[in-house]
Amino acid sequence: MRDYSFHCFDARGLVARSQKIACRDDLDALDEGVLRAAGSAVEIFQGARLVARVKPGNAPLDTTDLHSL
Repeated sequence: MRDYSFHCFDARGLVARSQKIACRDDLDALDEGVLRAAGSAVEIFQGARLVARVKPGNAPLDTTDLHSL
């Protein structure tokens, strides 16, 4: 198990809540992030490494949208 940091954002794009969770691997951490993205965007880190960004409601990422997480 490894520690991952989950940062949930508010509507203004500011970190509203952070939490550390032990996960088996990156895919397990991504599953946890999707669960937490029901109402807000989530960034998942393992240490300083960005693992994933999940948009609210797990919407698809859009590389042409500068505000897309």
